[in-house]
Amino acid sequence: MRSIPLTLVALSLALPAIAQDHDADRAIAGGGKLAEGWMARTDRGQDFSNVRFEETATGWEVSVGPAVVFYRDEDVAHGSYTISADFEQLSSKGHAHGVGLVFGGADLQGEGQAYTYVLVRGDGNYLVKTRTGSETAYLTQWTEHAAVNQSAEGHVTNTLAVRVTPEDVIFMLNGQEVHREKAADVYTDGIVGFRMNHNVDMRVHNFKIERSD
Repeated sequence: MRSIPLTLVALSLALPAIAQDHDADRAIAGGGKLAEGWMARTDRGQDFSNVRFEETATGWEVSVGPAVVFYRDEDVAHGSYTISADFEQLSSKGHAHGVGLVFGGADLQGEGQAYTYVLVRGDGNYLVKTRTGSETAYLTQWTEHAAVNQSAEGHVTNTLAVRVTPEDVIFMLNGQEVHREKAADVYTDGIVGFRMNHNVDMRVHNFKIERSD
């Protein structure tokens, strides 16, 4: 597992707060359900009573109050690989919230949790961050990009992909590169999964891990 420079963590603490996620976590009818074989962790230690993650014929349907990371222990990628999934936003209660891919995950239920993640919002923005324990570090702020399909509160689908090579990590939205990081500067080897910021209804389709070595 790669370590994240302390300067990145310090930068995340110095950057201004993002103007989102100020509404309260909503209640989820039929919550408390996780698809078989999946694990989850909420950001602030909330229980799963307002989390619903169910398998469908084509993927998974998700409704969350709190922000959550979902993963399976067997979904692991090392070395060179590409991960991708289609994120179909059904609603984003009140304003846009981020959803996307987690990779390089380790100790996801422990105090030493670590991973890299890329999120997209229906208002046309994307974000790349790392988490190290209780700290997060911005590799980008929320950044508007023409590659993002937009519908801030309604129905919209975006395809996210991450391609990891020995030198670089390439972040793609709807087939277009939007950001690139040095592989040495982010977590790359480990568990792959999904992240949902709070108060979204989503479907996830076509989740793939394509290993190159």
